Amino acid sequence: MTTTTKKIVTEVVAALKKLPSPENKKKTFWDYLKDQLYSESTWDQKDIKVIEKSIHGSLNKMSEKDLTAMWRETDKGYEKMDANKKVSPKEMKEDLTDEMLGQVMDRMDDNYSSKDSFFSPPETNYVAEKEDKGDSEDIDEEAIAEKIVDGDIDIDDADLFNDEDFGDEEESNF
Repeated sequence: MTTTTKKIVTEVVAALKKLPSPENKKKTFWDYLKDQLYSESTWDQKDIKVIEKSIHGSLNKMSEKDLTAMWRETDKGYEKMDANKKVSPKEMKEDLTDEMLGQVMDRMDDNYSSKDSFFSPPETNYVAEKEDKGDSEDIDEEAIAEKIVDGDIDIDDADLFNDEDFGDEEESNF
């Protein structure tokens, strides 16, 4: 089974919830980071390094094949592959760490939902196939559109709004 970005992020969050806070031993490191988010909206670089170290630990356990496959799914990986850049495993880990760090930070927000995640699942597109109605003629929409010019469209407000439909509003007892 290949390791996914979401799985690693979930493991990192779980690990941070087990670490003690540097300020208050009764709280977790996760709580400590969330407190910083809501009080300062910034984090100390040494705290960020703790998260990155946890991410690196998970990435270091992966095979190069799985690492490359995961990296290709990121925006940075896609851009670098598209530009035919040769990338080392170290650079792939750095790119993945940046991506996952953002996802870990997203989860600190109490309003987080997986729908808001940076990596959203691909959307399902439904395509309706045209039904064959036998000998019916196809409508040439382009030909019709060419015939219509701005002056040909004459819509009067009276055509859209019938005053009789709105007469009840004036007589309302509200």
